[in-house]
Amino acid sequence: MLAALTAIIGIMMIIAPTECIKVCVIAVGIAIILNGLHILITVRNILPNSNFCTTETIKGFASIIIGALAVLLPLVFAGLLWTIMIYVIAVFLLISAATEVYLIMQLKAANIETHSFSTEAIVSVALAAILFCLPIKIGIIILRLGGIALLVGSAICIYLEWKHKPLTIKAEILKDADLEK
Repeated sequence: MLAALTAIIGIMMIIAPTECIKVCVIAVGIAIILNGLHILITVRNILPNSNFCTTETIKGFASIIIGALAVLLPLVFAGLLWTIMIYVIAVFLLISAATEVYLIMQLKAANIETHSFSTEAIVSVALAAILFCLPIKIGIIILRLGGIALLVGSAICIYLEWKHKPLTIKAEILKDADLEK
């Protein structure tokens, strides 16, 4: 069923890429809101440094505001606002990655593991690059290629699932004592 759902998403990406972009922007907005809440609840209190706490507090509230705008504005308005919102999110992700580098330097100075924060910075830069490409023609091409990849991958999964399905299903016989439990 998951492969079939993935195939449907792939077909939608091929047939209606602009609507998929809208869904992606809203999904990224929700992820940014959740990230902002995570920053405010846990990350900003990792170090007792006031500069660190202030930077992360600003980043957390900015995440929540940008995420809310990404979710709400495109639902209310259309057209040019989508493009503007995509660019705003992309710039925000680049600024977020820069503050993540500051965070990593502070955490390394305190001998705290930084792997997840490094990953977040890399993902932010990658997402920003993708978002900068979406409003132009190449973005539609990239989205359609992604849809084709999803469609092919789901077709392979469906084929492998069908090929390896059991020929017979054996029922397990339960004793009366097992039924009473």
